[in-house]
Amino acid sequence: MKWSLTQLKKFKEKGMSVNEKIQFKEITDRTDVLSFNETSVKGDMDVGHRRIGIELTIDTVVNMLDSRTSEDIEVPLHIESYESFDEDVEETDELDENVHPVIHTLDLEPVVRELIVVNIPNFISESDEVPAGGRDWTVTDEEALAQEKAQKVDPRLSKLQSLLPESDNGNKED
Repeated sequence: MKWSLTQLKKFKEKGMSVNEKIQFKEITDRTDVLSFNETSVKGDMDVGHRRIGIELTIDTVVNMLDSRTSEDIEVPLHIESYESFDEDVEETDELDENVHPVIHTLDLEPVVRELIVVNIPNFISESDEVPAGGRDWTVTDEEALAQEKAQKVDPRLSKLQSLLPESDNGNKED
């Protein structure tokens, strides 16, 4: 997925298609990402005078650890993006995230790597179970939390509570 600019100028009028398969060993240093299946990169390239645009479609499967159970799961990724490569810009210029400087060769691999890393989910789980809790914490639903708050009385106001008549709803009886 690397082309020289002189090679790409041949496709100036008719464009060019990209259909590659890549096997990445490592893309990210995240510990929950175990490996990547073969990555399919497809796209249509429009070659202009000083600018090249590529409509990319990336499909891969990321093998990750389930965020709740720590079991191995497969997470399919489907990424669509339009990337521009411009001969007139430099790396020090402030650029839109989809515009990349190109000098002598156009290399798609770093762009594909970046798109995959950005699209890997931070939290993924196939389990519908809510964990019961762990060390020094528990999971509480909203109803139980509301009941717990209603039962707690500020110790400074506990003497005032004795003035209220005893009832289920806390309202004064007539």
